[in-house]
Amino acid sequence: MQETGAYGERLRRTFKVARAPSLVAKTLKNARIAITEIRCDKANTGLSEPIAVEDAFLMTVQLRDVPAHDMFLDGKQIKTAFLPVGTTSFYDLRSSPVANSISAFNHISFYVPRAALTAITDKEGIPSVDAFNHNPGVGVQDPVMHNLVRAILPAFRSPGLANQLFVDHLTVAATAHAVRYHACAFRQTATRRKTLSYGEVSRAQEKLSEHLDGDLRLEELSDECGMSPLDFASAFEETVGGSVHAWRRDLRIERAKRLLVRGYEAREVAALLGYEQVSDFVGDFIRKVGTDPRSVH
Repeated sequence: MQETGAYGERLRRTFKVARAPSLVAKTLKNARIAITEIRCDKANTGLSEPIAVEDAFLMTVQLRDVPAHDMFLDGKQIKTAFLPVGTTSFYDLRSSPVANSISAFNHISFYVPRAALTAITDKEGIPSVDAFNHNPGVGVQDPVMHNLVRAILPAFRSPGLANQLFVDHLTVAATAHAVRYHACAFRQTATRRKTLSYGEVSRAQEKLSEHLDGDLRLEELSDECGMSPLDFASAFEETVGGSVHAWRRDLRIERAKRLLVRGYEAREVAALLGYEQVSDFVGDFIRKVGTDPRSVH
C-alpha cells in the first residue's frame, strides 16, 4: 500500500531515525488508521522535519520518559513539560507541528485522517468532532491509551505473528476512546472557551480528589485542557456550577466525615487533608455540615 500520510516512511524521515515500522488498520470503510513506532536513543537530535499540512491528526503515546523537548505549532513555540511514559499527545496536522528532540524518545503514533475520524464518530454514535484541544507539549495521562498501546506492541516486535483482525480491533478501539474522551467539536482559536467537556471535568475532578492536601497547581489542570489558568477556572465553574476551590473544599469535608466516623480526631483529620490550622478545618466543616467536627463520633 502506498503511503500517503504521516506514518511509516514519512515519519521515519520526519524524525530522522533508521527505521519506523508501521501497521495499517483496514476495517474502516473508505478510511485507514496507521500506527508507527518511532525510536531514537540519541539525545539532542534537533528539529524534526516539517510534516505536510493536511486535515489529519497524530495521537502519540510515549513508551519512555521524555524529560525535555521543545514544540512548535504554526511556527510558534508552545509550553512543554516532562512527558512520563504513558503520556498521550494529540497533534493537529493543520498546525504544522515541529519538535525539537532534546531527550531520547520512543513512542507509538496513530495517524488518523479526517475520513477515519468521521468513520469512527459514525460507527460509535459520537457527535462530530473537529479537534483535540490539548496542549501536545504537555499531553494527558490516559491509562487506557497506554494499555492499548502496550497490547499492540507485540505486533511490532514480531511482525510475522501480527493478526490483522487483532491490529484492526485495537487500533479502532484506541482511536474511538481518544475521540470519545479527548476530542471536541471545535478547533480552539483565540476565542475563550466557556465550558469543559465531560472528559475534561472528570480528569480535573480525579486529580483534585488525589490532591486534597492542596498540593496541586491550577496550571497543572489548565494545561491538560490547553487553556490558561484563568480561562480554565471560569470554564470549570460554568460547567460544574461551582469554583475549583469550592469543589475541592466540599470533597475534603466529605472525606473528613468518613475519617471522623472511623475514630480520627479533628486535629488528625485537619493534618491529613492539608489544613494548616485546625481552626480552618473546623470553620469549613461547620459552614458545610452545621456541626462541630469535634462532636462527631
